[in-house]
Amino acid sequence: MGGGDRRTARRVGLISLLVAGLAGLGIAVHLLTRPADSLPPSGSTAYRDTVRLFYRGLASLEVGLLVEATAQFDRAAELAADEPAIPANLVVTHLRLGDDETAAAYLATASGLAPQNADIALLAGLLERFGGRFEAAAAQFRRAVELDTDNLHARFALARELAQLETEADHLEAQQLLEAILERQPDNLAVLLERALVAAARTDGASLLDTVGRLEAASDGWPQAALAQLDTLSQATEDGAFPQAETAAALIRNVLVRLGAFQDSLAAVTVDAELVAEPFDRFLRLPSPTPTASSPDETLAFFVEPLNATDADAVSALTILSSPTDDAPTVFGTDGRQLQRVGAPDVVALFPGDAVGSPPSAHGMLAFDWNNDFRPDLALTGAGGLRLLEQTLDGTFTDVTPTGAPDPFDTTASGFGAWAADIEMDGDLDLVLGPTDGAPLVMRNNGDGTWLELQPFTDLTGLRAFAWGDLDLDGDPDAALLDAGGRLQSFENQQAGELQRWNGLDLQTGVAALVMGDLNADGRLDLVTLDTTGAIQRIARQGEGWESETLAAWPDFPVGAAPGLHRLFLADLDNNGAIDLVASGPAGTRIWLGDAQSALQPFLPAPDAEVFGVVDLDADGRLDLVGLQDGRPVRMLGRGEADYHWQVVRPRALEAAGDQRINSFGVGGEIEIRSGLLVQKQLLTGAPVHFGLGSHEQVEVTRIAWPNGVVQAEFDVGSDQRVEAEQRLKGSCPWLFAYDGEGMQFVTDFLWRSPLGLRINAQDTAGITQTEDWVRIRGDQLQATDGEYDLRITAELWETHFFDHVSVMVVDHPVAVEVFVDERFAPQPPTLALYPTGPPQSVRQAWDDAGRDVTDLVGTQDGRYVATFERGAYQGVTRDHYVEFELDSAVSGPEPRWLLAHGWVYPTDSSINVAIGQGRHPAPRGVALEALTEDGEWLTVHADLGFPSGKNKTMVIDLSQVSQMPRTGPAPRLRLRTNLEVYWDWLAVAPDVTVEDAPVRTKRLQPSVADLRYRGFSRTSDAGPRGPEVPHYDDIANTGPRWRDLTGYHTRFGDVRELLAKVDDRYLIMNAGDELQLRFPAPEPPPAGWQRDFVLIGDGWVKDGDYNTGFSKTVRPLPSHDDPDYDTAPGSLEADAVYLQHSDDWRTYHTRYVTPTAFLRGLARP
Repeated sequence: MGGGDRRTARRVGLISLLVAGLAGLGIAVHLLTRPADSLPPSGSTAYRDTVRLFYRGLASLEVGLLVEATAQFDRAAELAADEPAIPANLVVTHLRLGDDETAAAYLATASGLAPQNADIALLAGLLERFGGRFEAAAAQFRRAVELDTDNLHARFALARELAQLETEADHLEAQQLLEAILERQPDNLAVLLERALVAAARTDGASLLDTVGRLEAASDGWPQAALAQLDTLSQATEDGAFPQAETAAALIRNVLVRLGAFQDSLAAVTVDAELVAEPFDRFLRLPSPTPTASSPDETLAFFVEPLNATDADAVSALTILSSPTDDAPTVFGTDGRQLQRVGAPDVVALFPGDAVGSPPSAHGMLAFDWNNDFRPDLALTGAGGLRLLEQTLDGTFTDVTPTGAPDPFDTTASGFGAWAADIEMDGDLDLVLGPTDGAPLVMRNNGDGTWLELQPFTDLTGLRAFAWGDLDLDGDPDAALLDAGGRLQSFENQQAGELQRWNGLDLQTGVAALVMGDLNADGRLDLVTLDTTGAIQRIARQGEGWESETLAAWPDFPVGAAPGLHRLFLADLDNNGAIDLVASGPAGTRIWLGDAQSALQPFLPAPDAEVFGVVDLDADGRLDLVGLQDGRPVRMLGRGEADYHWQVVRPRALEAAGDQRINSFGVGGEIEIRSGLLVQKQLLTGAPVHFGLGSHEQVEVTRIAWPNGVVQAEFDVGSDQRVEAEQRLKGSCPWLFAYDGEGMQFVTDFLWRSPLGLRINAQDTAGITQTEDWVRIRGDQLQATDGEYDLRITAELWETHFFDHVSVMVVDHPVAVEVFVDERFAPQPPTLALYPTGPPQSVRQAWDDAGRDVTDLVGTQDGRYVATFERGAYQGVTRDHYVEFELDSAVSGPEPRWLLAHGWVYPTDSSINVAIGQGRHPAPRGVALEALTEDGEWLTVHADLGFPSGKNKTMVIDLSQVSQMPRTGPAPRLRLRTNLEVYWDWLAVAPDVTVEDAPVRTKRLQPSVADLRYRGFSRTSDAGPRGPEVPHYDDIANTGPRWRDLTGYHTRFGDVRELLAKVDDRYLIMNAGDELQLRFPAPEPPPAGWQRDFVLIGDGWVKDGDYNTGFSKTVRPLPSHDDPDYDTAPGSLEADAVYLQHSDDWRTYHTRYVTPTAFLRGLARP
């Protein structure tokens, strides 16, 4: 067994005894020893602290921060030793950490505290199953069923365990358990198919026939492959061919697992294998906090007063510009002729109106930061066209319309409104414009002050309202639009700037106003509309269609009101923890407050003013209204007597160079908070986000889904606190770890040469020129243990990996010889070969491009890098820079020599490449080798050598051309030049060594063990200033989903050697969080005077989830060595060429269907 995680059979038996023995002992000991006051009184300080710690621990557990969860639960146990849910959650936590010994000890405590609790008995069974003790697991599941006959999870778990056993009695009991579940859930597809499998195994024709009938009744909309197998199942049942029936039922299940209905049915009776067990979200003995909002504040009132205005300040429209700091927001107003700060006499700019000062629409002024300088700018649109204003450092505005809107865009066309959205999700905000007449336009932001006109929204006339957010819970924002005819339309985001119209929503007509948000607190964004009859409706995307319900009504709303003149706002006005609704326009203002169940209740009296914005003007924690009363700006200050709590969060991207992946304030992203069991979600719109908490005193966790798809969770976020986006790689490649005699250590990343669907600029996608990868493993990095070499390959980034082959080459060579491989990514792939050399000599002296001596930094491989250049505007690309160096001796004569350049690259990604390719930005350039000639000029020897393919990589550069060049001095002077973020650690030169001079012996090893398992995600740290992000194998940061996983079939866990044996398009498909454990038989050691290094050889592909990577939502299309372009959109799995060639693999290996549903659900409970 390998040195990384060996377990003995004795330990397995010990755990089984612990689970049974400690549970019984724990009950007895607890009854004898528990103190009388081991539960804090409800309402006491100790109780409130217990609630806080418990729910922070729960939040940590659910986002996968297991060490943090353990600490919180342990502290909660100190305060409430008799609360069984606390040790029960510690069981779940330690199971997810893989520590079943500690889990068994906590299980004993939980069982002692609640010996009759079925969920704890179920947890005991899951612990037994986790350890491979299946008969003991079945016994615990049976006990859980006996304790609670309605526990469907326990019934299903017991049925599955019994179905794996061989006796008829076990199979009969399994079938009876499944039928009992079907009495309660008769249409559960997962249970029906499990029943079909058991009935076929029992040759129970009657039960099988009944199951087939139920499946046929539920088969409408199934994939053709499932319908074909259903026909086979039906015929086999009729013929009494039970083995064929069992096979057909299994194949139906493998196909249906991709359907949401099947996934929902499975979730009703079991939990994902990676999660092991569900945590307890409520106390078992202590009173649990309510999962709903508090009651509305019936004392709420709004007090109308002038907004720092004089009689001369009559305006027709307002907009609010939130401060990027903690300062009060600024209100701007216009009378259709000029723009002013409300309360200030100076004119900010002329408004693009007409000669008579016709009032603009309420959507005619937009605050948005289009240049990512963290200072909101303004877009103005009216009868006179469009004007763009850029905010300067001193708070004044500069008109940049000529630069911002070049021909052929007509900046003089009459406009109704403007909205911000990052349409192609490249990190900067684009401008959606609604002309008074005609189709909507998108001004694509090129990131350099120029714009490009696009028309992605077709067949619309006169845009009147626009909303941008994730309506279908797939991780990217979609668009909802209201046209001048009152017709509602929506477009699904296909990513990479492609938007596709959804059918059905255009049946919604007579709509006057539109807003997007989670009004009913179910964790999903919906559309909320006001129609011309005054009805308030919630419209939700469900499956392939839409559902709507009427929530409230504006009784005296004027019939036939024109679309776009009225507005809807979603905000928690009374801080009770439920979203409220404000509707306002020329017809007046109406307000509805969300109650404890998030239902809307009318609020009376509504303020007598037209509302243009909702914001906390006086920083008192209550939202106020900003509007117009008789043409004068007013503020409506909210006041109430309910002592409800609140929190304001200010999301923002990192205000640093080299990180332009996210627009400044995260517009288009989402934010969730959880207080106890109360969960709220809001859209990020660029303004500070206000949450009411009701009676909850604080927020346990804040979860932000940034608009580039990266999600981060923050704890203990105080009110009015900024939350900055983490700067971390979304994609790179699999990580390689090796056992070095003491533990598993990170070596490098792997399979860098074959990214699928990678965008290289705004138009083009890279093809695959090489699928094979070689990486060097030094002899000190890999040591045999128990006669085997132990390697681990982990998938930890937003990627799916396809491994077609993995092997190890053992390289034995004399001590005086070193052997390298060329580990670079280049347009012309390097030769995959061994490069034997003599002893390398570090360069004699080195300087950066500013003339600073960096000899010490590049003298040895010590993790100190040349990082004296500044970061650029975009991750991975900086200014032109170089490292110049002088060799220790002349490179001359016929003897070739090699330059060894060791370092790492901080890469761009598809979205960054798209952004760079849009504007007038310098294109990324690979490393060039330049030499100083005898004339004192720098000559390009190699124009594009590529760059190091990831972390800790060595480029082997041929210096034979340099050796033939005349030079100025005794030693050649060279430099490596690029504008990429390449960080050099070691530069050396080495002589070539022929096989005749120094024999090199190699042996290719195939894995004796190749097991796929779920592991989770390593804690990482930066290897010094400007060093790479390095993972630590023995420190698991979290085990829950970290990314929006690519949807599709992945390889089931277990032995996968057959898939890795040769390059044949039969590959292993790994998801984020997976680990491939490899062991190779160690040959006899090399002879005296020799040493051993290794080369890991792999073949395959990497596909990341970046929004601009080709087909990045799904695992398909399946890659093939016959199709290097990867440019065909995925059709059905059954039509895929790779599937057709190797379809049996989807029956035996690729049966694990992965979706990001649970991840995208966020903090909401299922």
